Amino acid sequence: MKQDTVKETNVALYVHLPFCKRKCAYCDFISFTEAGKNISPYISLVLREWQAIRESLFPFGTSKVTSCYLGGGTPSLLSEKEIYTLVRGLFPYGAPPNMEFSIEANPESLTNSKLSCYRDLGINRISLGIQSFDDLMLHLLGRTHTASQAVKALIMIQDNGWENYNIDLMYGLPGQSVTNFSKDLEKALSFRSPHLSSYCLTVSPSTPLGKDLAEDRLILPDEDNILKMMDILEDMTAETGLEHYEISNFARPGFACKHNLTYWQLNPYFGLGIGAGSYYRQNGERWGSHWENPTTLNRYTEMVRTGHWAFKKRLPLSRETFFMETLLTHLRLKKGIDIRHLILTFGEGFTKKSLQRIEPIIQEGWLEIEKGYLKATKKGSRIMDALILEMISEIS
Repeated sequence: MKQDTVKETNVALYVHLPFCKRKCAYCDFISFTEAGKNISPYISLVLREWQAIRESLFPFGTSKVTSCYLGGGTPSLLSEKEIYTLVRGLFPYGAPPNMEFSIEANPESLTNSKLSCYRDLGINRISLGIQSFDDLMLHLLGRTHTASQAVKALIMIQDNGWENYNIDLMYGLPGQSVTNFSKDLEKALSFRSPHLSSYCLTVSPSTPLGKDLAEDRLILPDEDNILKMMDILEDMTAETGLEHYEISNFARPGFACKHNLTYWQLNPYFGLGIGAGSYYRQNGERWGSHWENPTTLNRYTEMVRTGHWAFKKRLPLSRETFFMETLLTHLRLKKGIDIRHLILTFGEGFTKKSLQRIEPIIQEGWLEIEKGYLKATKKGSRIMDALILEMISEIS
């Protein structure tokens, strides 16, 4: 008698740790500055959610966690005991071998002792939130570290033998000149980190920085200077051997972030904690489904307490929605998306009809087809958010 086999599902795991020493002036993420006594109870809630997901979505142990990312907030703000409790709860038998295991850290809360603790727990990648090496820029952003602390943290990471780490750097900051950004980037690249994430500042009107800009107390660089900063970013990273593999991310060969590639390639991932989102394909869900956790601590606590889990209310995606999401995520990658993959996944007729609708965008030079891949052109990648909205309009 032939025995049924169950296909193993690879998933990425994200844990949102929303605790900060102080909220940055530009931040509109879900985070809290009053941590203290709330951290340990919150970890217990997250672990209960993880248990419920494991029991409901893959009860036969057919899953494999291929990457784990502890984000926030400021995960490095947690004590070693708190991180130990969290990681041992997530992986009672230890972190899976060969799994990329990242933690976000801020320079002022990183210590040699914490780095040692992380390594003992199987964490093998640090993402260091520096944003700038200019103390004035850091002050305007409301960061809690200085440029000197950023340098010391990077040296500490290197001295402790970490091979895989990322530097977060921002540009388009209030009052920032092209020359200022060039100096910031040069400083970051001098550490020869295997990965660099560099984002243009986006300002929400509800943040302190947004209010300052609305009242003309601060001025952002104009569009021409932003474009010059982008050109410098691409040129200088290429000169130092970093591959521009995603719109805002650069890596040496073998060091592209596997966890983030899960999002951009629209593979399954679970998000644990307040406000965290997930995407999963269970049996019978051809296109998968999304769900998002409550965005307030009280509502998240109530969800866990009552067992009214967000994943139980998920709705399967339609083919049209999944096609659109596939385009929007894959087009963030420099190589774009293989049109053959679209045809195999969605069918030739549906794919060709959908691509015909965005033909005007291709003709205008925002997208291109090269060697069978649909990808953003250089000028298209500069306005990806606006391009996404235009594509949604055309295909819808």
